[in-house]
Amino acid sequence: MPVKGAKRETETAGKVHDVTPADPNGEGVSSPDRLIDAIHRGILVGRYVPGQKLIEADLTQSLGISRGPVREALKRLSAEGVVELSRHRGAYIRSLTRREALDTLEILEVLTALIARLAANAIVSEQNADLVRDAFGWLERFKDPALENLAFTEQRSHFYDTLIRIGGNSQLQSVMPMMRVHLLRLQVESYFSPEDRRDRVDEYAAITDAVLAGDAARAQRAMYEHMMKMRQRIERLPEEAFVRRV
Repeated sequence: MPVKGAKRETETAGKVHDVTPADPNGEGVSSPDRLIDAIHRGILVGRYVPGQKLIEADLTQSLGISRGPVREALKRLSAEGVVELSRHRGAYIRSLTRREALDTLEILEVLTALIARLAANAIVSEQNADLVRDAFGWLERFKDPALENLAFTEQRSHFYDTLIRIGGNSQLQSVMPMMRVHLLRLQVESYFSPEDRRDRVDEYAAITDAVLAGDAARAQRAMYEHMMKMRQRIERLPEEAFVRRV
């Protein structure tokens, strides 16, 4: 892949602290929705991480909204499983237990296998094939252990988003627990070794090869194998990766 990838990662990392809502004027967007959007995007760029405390006063000031909408937004984020509310200690970005992580992967095993199968069936379009090649091309660069974990996490999200988009199922994006998945990635990524990362990239290569070949059964099987190995990796992680921070 071209050297400009390094610039792309630097630019992405430079936006980590930008949690301004997509609509800065808030026109047509309720105050709770603006905060929810800001928290979601903050998680995606690593501004908010598992176990981080959310300071109500900071949230009201940064978005120019009152405490009522902030509290409503935090309740809704709690219902999503993104925020954990503690009666005496306030609101924190959710961190998962090992059991919750494994249960999440069990759900993902089914959904991601469907994603791979649908993408393989839709690969007859050369445009779709180019999108998959491009998405994996960026991901493949992360065999280099010098590249940041956050950037790797972002590229994995892009890889899955690409498969979902070309698969054409209009409901998959809405049923995927994307925020929970991203939080899990942020929580555990630093515990994986460079060898683990290279192995995962190889697994994504197997998925990509099957999708590009239009072999739906092989793509589904490759995704199942990847998720099974991810479960094994999670089971091997130290207890400290899953210590509740609230």
